[in-house]
Amino acid sequence: MWALPRMCEAQLVVDNTITVADLVENVLLGGGVTVSNITFNGQPANQANIQIGSFDGTNCNVGMNNGIMLSSGDIHVALGPNNDGGDTEPAGGIGGPGDPDLDQASNSNTHDAAVLEFDFIPSGDSLSFNYVFASEEYLEFVGLGFNDVFGFFLSGPGISGPYSNNAANIALIPNTTTPVSIDNVNDLSNPSYYVDNGDGITPPYNTDPSYIQFDGLTTVLTAFSLVQCGQPYHIKIAIADAGDAILDSGVFIEGGSFTSPNAIQLQIVTASADGTLTEGCSDATFIISRPGDQDSLEVSVTVSGSATNGTDYTSIPSVITIPEGQDSVSFPVQAFDDGIAEGQEEIVLTATFVNTCGDTSISMATVPIVDYVPIDLTSENLSLQCDQDSVPISVQATGGYGALSYQWSNGSSTNMIYVPGMADGSYVVHVSDDCAHDVARTVIVDSNCEVVVPNVFSPNNDGSNDVFEIAGIEGTSNRVRIYNRWGQVIYEQQNYKNNWDARDVNDGTYYYEVLVDGKDPLIGALTIVGHRH
Repeated sequence: MWALPRMCEAQLVVDNTITVADLVENVLLGGGVTVSNITFNGQPANQANIQIGSFDGTNCNVGMNNGIMLSSGDIHVALGPNNDGGDTEPAGGIGGPGDPDLDQASNSNTHDAAVLEFDFIPSGDSLSFNYVFASEEYLEFVGLGFNDVFGFFLSGPGISGPYSNNAANIALIPNTTTPVSIDNVNDLSNPSYYVDNGDGITPPYNTDPSYIQFDGLTTVLTAFSLVQCGQPYHIKIAIADAGDAILDSGVFIEGGSFTSPNAIQLQIVTASADGTLTEGCSDATFIISRPGDQDSLEVSVTVSGSATNGTDYTSIPSVITIPEGQDSVSFPVQAFDDGIAEGQEEIVLTATFVNTCGDTSISMATVPIVDYVPIDLTSENLSLQCDQDSVPISVQATGGYGALSYQWSNGSSTNMIYVPGMADGSYVVHVSDDCAHDVARTVIVDSNCEVVVPNVFSPNNDGSNDVFEIAGIEGTSNRVRIYNRWGQVIYEQQNYKNNWDARDVNDGTYYYEVLVDGKDPLIGALTIVGHRH
């Protein structure tokens, strides 16, 4: 007599008191599948068995929230924490037989098989479900002949494999024909699909109940096969100990994931995070996908919504073809900038497909179209009192699309910069957005500093008074002229930078004319002395 089934008080919850029929029909199945003739280990499905049950993995590291579990022992062997390096429940094994398909898959004798079988009719052109394989054989017995084995053996129209009823094992490493097993998925072989779960004595695995008991497990994998809608198929989901009857293994199958979707899916991917299209700025990609990729597929597309197809946005055809060998097709749609403030409009797409079984699949998607809001800049000119060395100037920007970037004439790239406060200045900032719209604004700083022209300087390279330096002229719009005694211009500069050193003239008396925008002209005599050639 087995002990009464118990519920787990740790993070993983399992229950093996549910009938096999209830597990299949109410936990395992998703949409598009009709099942019949359910058995477990060859027995009717109207009873429970300690090797199969439900699990709740919400608070453990199985990677799936719920589903059904099969084990080569009592499914309670999976309960965490992982505080046993080689758990078997009951001790010594169940004493049950193996399975011939699992014998073939593992190249060894199998023991304590848990075998769930049923017939099903798919309504779509593919079958898929998600699963995790876990075992106490990890990692000590990798490659040593104790390759505990499981398989999903599918048979029916279009399926050809080496197992009973020409079944094929669809529990495969992704994008390969290699079965998932202890020897094929571990820390060295296909390690990206392997999850180390400790060795039974190492923390935190052996103290934290969120870790299950098995020493290793796979990531969440997907079993997949193309099928023919409306045709009868048979599947055998089986797991067993290989080589001996100890150190149990288990397979978790996600609840509701056993599906044969007769469904096309219409998806809209927008460039903007809020899922909208902006006129003249952003576009969207419409993606129509299907479960399989066997034949070319024509999908009818109906366009509706307040926006007008071909006028407000790129024209969308009424029929979209998914080519043979592809499981999806995509096409871009761009909203046109008409310069009219229309408020939010929308595109509504409805994709329709009728499969060979006469089942209709409809998928609908909507994307809003919003007006482009131009960039608007707000700034203030400064009028100072010639009493600040440095002052902040800024521009506030609103509107635009996406992130706004700033570029000032002095090279700065923030919305606020510091500029000299004792020099007049005119500073230009360009603000642009992700749609390459650009708006410029000029910020004027009036230092209100008096322009003072010296009447003498000595360009003798002694480091003092070597250039004609006009106080208060920096940052202004100005023109400086120097005349000789005969009224001839010997030096002229627009927007003078206090850099004339008179190297090309002799000592003597000259005359200056300083014209600064907004100020009275300054005229006077200038003496150059101590000139060193």
